[in-house]
Amino acid sequence: MARSTDLKAAASVDPTPVSTLAAAAPLLLLILVDAIGFAMLTPLLASALADGSDAAIEKGLSPTGRHLVYGVATGLYPIMTFFGAPILGQLSDRLGRKAILLVCAIGIAASYVVISAAFAWGSIALLMAGRAIGGLTAASQAVSLAAVVDVCRPERKDFWLSMGLLCSSLGFVLGPALSGFLSDTAILPWFNLLTPLYATAAVAALNVVMLALLFHDRRQLAASSSPVSLVSGFRSFASAFAKPGPLRDVSWVFLLQELAWGAYFYFIPVFLLDRHGVSGKDASYFMSVMGIGFCVSFAVAMPLLTKYFTTRAITSWSLLGTSVLIAASAFAPSMLVQWMLILPISVAVAVSYGALIILFTDTATEGTKGEVMGITAAINSLSFGSVSFLGGWLEGLSAGAPIIAALALMTMSWLVFSFQKSHSSGKRPT
Repeated sequence: MARSTDLKAAASVDPTPVSTLAAAAPLLLLILVDAIGFAMLTPLLASALADGSDAAIEKGLSPTGRHLVYGVATGLYPIMTFFGAPILGQLSDRLGRKAILLVCAIGIAASYVVISAAFAWGSIALLMAGRAIGGLTAASQAVSLAAVVDVCRPERKDFWLSMGLLCSSLGFVLGPALSGFLSDTAILPWFNLLTPLYATAAVAALNVVMLALLFHDRRQLAASSSPVSLVSGFRSFASAFAKPGPLRDVSWVFLLQELAWGAYFYFIPVFLLDRHGVSGKDASYFMSVMGIGFCVSFAVAMPLLTKYFTTRAITSWSLLGTSVLIAASAFAPSMLVQWMLILPISVAVAVSYGALIILFTDTATEGTKGEVMGITAAINSLSFGSVSFLGGWLEGLSAGAPIIAALALMTMSWLVFSFQKSHSSGKRPT
């Protein structure tokens, strides 16, 4: 670990554009690899656990068993993130960004090696271990963005943060696309379900080397006597609902919205495989289009909408629109209709997410913005994890049940928001 005097000296050097790029490159790559892996695993797991898959992991499992394994495996990642991310964030302030980022990068690489072994050997235990390792070390985006701020000029902070968020959005496009491409035996005969995992592990290993060689901490370590707590996530979650007021109101809406989107995001590839009989490759490309919708929303839709409409109007209409579109997807008669729906669904839900985040920041003071954003992360992780566990059981009961649950939850989020809006009509709109 660098000495305090070394850190002070490094911080005193004004970073040049070249030095900033050299330091930021491995950070941006880590964000990209993490997002690629997260987005890639959803359709890949659905394909591996589908009936007739060539992955050894589905052998001997009943249809109900396959759905339960899928639900637990997808849900384990965000649940472990719920516990691990706050701890790694605190440790990055105390031990330095580099040490924790190396832990994150090594964890990403190790998780895909372990999951590859699980696919090859048919081990459910290894699959769960790989997902747990990945989830525990999944603080890479938050810590990487903090590190980017450390190494750039203050006046360039917004630019580099935008680059980090762009890498995250691109990961949701590239992850499923690479999953479909690298597992397609029609392209190369030796491609299979393991190839995307090998590729991601290799890039993550390269990222470890880049971080070790190119990135150096440029900040003084924080001194803190407060203990690192395993229940930080629960504290953040509970604080959202502790007192009546705007924070609790928006937290209820956000909780329902995230539960709904978690159910749809995790189980739409399973739904397409079961209901429409698509291939794993097509399910992956379908998820990639979803990622394009996220990019369109954050780059185009949100900037335009916030120019002409209030945040509350955007929230209300996007929640309603997402509900209507999910209903159409749940009862779509053909795969063609699903292809027509996925882009507007992903744009609408991303707009609702962005609008709710704005409403969260509106509840915060200058000194509580970090705490409020920690609340959103806690709600997101716990929602995605819990709904995935439940969704695996529901899918085992009836194909498409998680999509119906997503419809019900998204509709509830709109109804709750509308109720809150009608009772606060006397207040100045946001």
